[in-house]
Amino acid sequence: MPKVLILRASVDTVDAVLTKLEQLNAKSGPFDCAVLLGHIFGKAEEAKSKTAAVPVFCTNGRELLMPDQGSHKLGSNITLLNGHGIFITSHGLRIAYVSGSSDYLEKNHESIMTTFTSLDNKNVDILLTDDWSKPFDGSREAQSKGSVLVDEIMKAVRPKYHFATNVVDLFHETLPFAWSGSDVLTRCLNVAEYNSGAKWAYAFSVSLDDNGPKPSKPSLMENPYERPVTNKRHLEQNQATEAPVKKPKQILPEECRFCFSNPKIEEHLIISIGEYAYLTTAKGPLTVPTNKMEFSGHCLVIPIKHIPKINCEDGIEYDVSASPIYLESIKYERAIAKMNFERFETCTIAFEINSENSIHYHKQVFPVAKYLVAKFSAALERQVHFNNTKYTNNAKLEFVQYNGLDNEDFRALLNDRKQNYIQFTVHEDEGVEPKVYVAQFGANERIDLQFGRRVLAFVLRLPKRAKWDSRICHQTQEEEKKDVKLFQENFKEYELSS
Repeated sequence: MPKVLILRASVDTVDAVLTKLEQLNAKSGPFDCAVLLGHIFGKAEEAKSKTAAVPVFCTNGRELLMPDQGSHKLGSNITLLNGHGIFITSHGLRIAYVSGSSDYLEKNHESIMTTFTSLDNKNVDILLTDDWSKPFDGSREAQSKGSVLVDEIMKAVRPKYHFATNVVDLFHETLPFAWSGSDVLTRCLNVAEYNSGAKWAYAFSVSLDDNGPKPSKPSLMENPYERPVTNKRHLEQNQATEAPVKKPKQILPEECRFCFSNPKIEEHLIISIGEYAYLTTAKGPLTVPTNKMEFSGHCLVIPIKHIPKINCEDGIEYDVSASPIYLESIKYERAIAKMNFERFETCTIAFEINSENSIHYHKQVFPVAKYLVAKFSAALERQVHFNNTKYTNNAKLEFVQYNGLDNEDFRALLNDRKQNYIQFTVHEDEGVEPKVYVAQFGANERIDLQFGRRVLAFVLRLPKRAKWDSRICHQTQEEEKKDVKLFQENFKEYELSS
């Protein structure tokens, strides 16, 4: 029963991970072999000087290192599994692997499936792929688009373990599931990258004769490759009409984390309270302190009233810009931008979602260095491309740019109660009207609630901080209080006048 260690690295961390492998082998081993996932070498020559404590097998993700598919010896104790195939270790462990770019996989689809459907390739112990599988592609905020090719391979080889690397900062393991007419149990895992804040190492033993311990029946999940196609994604693809989107559960003000009537509101995050809106620091801030700005600067402008979007207030004779909530929210945003310009020489970008399905409307405001703000349009275009092509169950977004908040077309959109939209406001130069970018979506369409943060993470070159609840973004309460105090001290002269 070979004992295997799975690790995931990158070009920048491969040396550190090989060192960790030696330490883990001494502490928790010995391991019969290790599998190193991810894009870890820029060129084959880079691997020739590497040494591993135990036999290591790697695929190099989407980058092929050799022109020929198959196994290649690299450094000491390191074997490259290049392209696609099945490799049998000295212990009898059968490893199926698929690597290479999407173009390579498309061009070699027939050859790949011929390899994996041949009769002598049954009883695969481990399958290594870059892409996740389609039945699992919505497991975490639709971050990955499942691969049909991986589905086909899974059905052909029925591996005991399937390891994928589609999401960098996610460790995810499914419950095992069985196959009809077979004793094989399959587990599917996405392994995170070293230093991402999520689990990047996984150890297990493989019973090569299938006589090892099996989990009891209640711990098994339904086989996603054998169940009838009834989920929403497939219904949308195969039916002319879409199934209605389930309305979110109603959250009352007493339960809303932004409402003062909630006894659990985190009051220590509050910077300033106006008559209709208030200002707080962000939980798990995206931006970080700099030499000029000693606090993160990432903040939220939140209406005191419990409303889902800014253009839904009753009693407004619909010019929303006459709404006290809207006016005070804009005053806060402009005051923050003014502070950022004058005290820290930075630009400001605000992001908001106006949706009738939201719980409590708010806008997020970020300080952005002047030399980075020019990247915004390209970053927005990049994320729109990912949203529209990779995350197929999301609403298709198309942003329109307006010059200033008083633009006639933008005001018409703002005053249309039926409209739901995502908005960015870019304060690029002091004294100049901001640029406004807006994309509309339907009330029953799914949107990525982290869309704005993903765009800004790319602009700010902080990809590892794209998720607010990741370990790298965590602050203690004392750190949060310090941020608030420093923000208040600098914001004092920009506070809204009564």
